[in-house]
Amino acid sequence: MPFHPAVRPLLQPVRPAIVLHHLGQLALVLAVLLAVPMVFAALTGDWALARRLLVAALLPALALGLCARIRTGERTLQANEALVITALTFVLAAALMTYPLAAAGLPPLDAWFEAVSGVTTTGLSLVRDPESRSDAFLFARAWMQWFGGLGIVVLSLALAFGRTEDMRRLANAAADEDNLAQGTRIYARRALAVYLLATSAGLALVLATGLPPFETLIHTLAAVSTGGFSGLSDSLAGYGRGAQWSLLSVSLLGAVPLLLLHRAWHHGAARLGDDPEVRALLVAALVVALLLWWLGGLAPMDAVLQALSAQTTTGFSTLDPRGLDAAAKGVLILSMATGGGVGSTAGGIKLLRLLILVRMLQLAVLRVQLPSHAVVHPTLGGRDLEGSQIEHALLLILLFVLLILGSWLAFLAAGYPPLDALFDIVSATATVGLSTGITGPDLEAGLKLLLTLDMLAGRLEIVALLVLIFPGTWYKS
Repeated sequence: MPFHPAVRPLLQPVRPAIVLHHLGQLALVLAVLLAVPMVFAALTGDWALARRLLVAALLPALALGLCARIRTGERTLQANEALVITALTFVLAAALMTYPLAAAGLPPLDAWFEAVSGVTTTGLSLVRDPESRSDAFLFARAWMQWFGGLGIVVLSLALAFGRTEDMRRLANAAADEDNLAQGTRIYARRALAVYLLATSAGLALVLATGLPPFETLIHTLAAVSTGGFSGLSDSLAGYGRGAQWSLLSVSLLGAVPLLLLHRAWHHGAARLGDDPEVRALLVAALVVALLLWWLGGLAPMDAVLQALSAQTTTGFSTLDPRGLDAAAKGVLILSMATGGGVGSTAGGIKLLRLLILVRMLQLAVLRVQLPSHAVVHPTLGGRDLEGSQIEHALLLILLFVLLILGSWLAFLAAGYPPLDALFDIVSATATVGLSTGITGPDLEAGLKLLLTLDMLAGRLEIVALLVLIFPGTWYKS
């Protein structure tokens, strides 16, 4: 790719030693995380899955764990290195889980699809009969989504890396640059604490509805990570309203930025109402529910529950999406695409970026009515928006739309119904998990691979994946 001559000397390719060192450290963490479903499988007698999980946890972890011993000195991590490490971690986690999931009789490609869907907290599944699978298999899938949600903490920091205002927003650091590193460490600890607390509170809330303990466990892990894997073929349709409301309430919690939940815990729930992204999340869910009731003909309760599921990008369902009319599917497509909050476990474009887009449109209209010498700075939530923030938000929206359109063309070429194909593609890219029935074991191999790419790109917010495959990331072109 050609660059301006003045730019070429400034390019900084990733340093392999730095990448391998951090990837080795994360591989050791993955080994510990994989030990949890391995122990569960052993305790429940699923030895085939337990043995495969042992292999997945030990062999790659030992190989990459040696990389953690590479000496890197105190060299600062570059922005491209942070994105490459994060992208490789998600791919590595999915690859490690593919071999164990194949123990349930899934073909290798289907096992890879299921693993990608799990670690990206999507919830699209090629398993048509989850009731017939072992408890260990169902727990392993739910656990993948739960630790995939943990990966969002790392991802949110990596995506903000190098953009000072975004780092300050996430880290809640002071204005000077020296505080950012310490602030990001504080953010990671706080986000982890909130995630664990939300998981515990969710388990208690759902268990109180009378759901059996194991079903409470796997569905709550999926809900707090806005994942959506269910142990039942009809998702939540067979549960009572109490269990449905409890699980989707936990999902709503997962769609709120983790840092905001921490502030609300320490300074009162009123802090949540002051945030424009949280207000937008609630308003969007309400509007979607009204449209599903008015245009889609859904019963009021189902309309609200499906709106929460789509807007939080959880993917639980209280009814069969295949039976929805065109208007309801269209509403859900828009809801899934917009998603939840930045720094939450939700997927989609993210509401903050859409708010920035709306603000820029408002500013464009306002400037036409002002004198040419007038200076107006865009603000959101009482804070000035930096140029890099605006550029990044608009770029991600554009890339998201282009990715969906490109994938849609492939499904149209294969002869699938346009609206249903678009529904499933948006569901995969926004990491939701709702499906009109197109996504299944009979789907063509090429389209399965395309959806796994959509899920990875959507979870990595496209830029991290582009950085990973861009040749200039690895050497000066």
